[in-house]
Amino acid sequence: MSNVDTCNVLLAHALTVFSGTGGINDQLAAMSLSPPLPPVGSILNLSAPLDAYEKTTTVRYPAATLYCERLRNTQMEKFRVFSGNALLVVEIRVSGARAEDLETALNSYVEAACRVLGASRGAWTNVATYSGTYDVKFQAMRPGGKQFTKAAQIEFEIQISI
Repeated sequence: MSNVDTCNVLLAHALTVFSGTGGINDQLAAMSLSPPLPPVGSILNLSAPLDAYEKTTTVRYPAATLYCERLRNTQMEKFRVFSGNALLVVEIRVSGARAEDLETALNSYVEAACRVLGASRGAWTNVATYSGTYDVKFQAMRPGGKQFTKAAQIEFEIQISI
């Protein structure tokens, strides 16, 4: 299996984790928010920025995108073809007319995504394992068309041994 294939397999699994049973929308519903937030409309596996993708098709907000930021072969296990980690990112973007509502909404979507990751610890494939660690980065709010957009990126590492 090549490094690119490994990344694609991990992204396919991450897409299943976030969009399947127990995924981000299920976790959001389990949070029993009042008023309830709309489910994530688009969960995409993209290697391009969402801004570029929006110009070619319709994206339903809130949106989540998954991509592989980095593969690092640290050779922790000597004589392996690949022994290291992959840095995967899920970016959640919300949009709305009222800037003050976006912060609260985004925080709830991030909480739901972090719950998904917490429930996904362990073996992901026969060559990859997720330890449960992640890092959340929030971006500043910005105008987007007639509304505002705000985004957060959740980075998480998958340990790989091939």
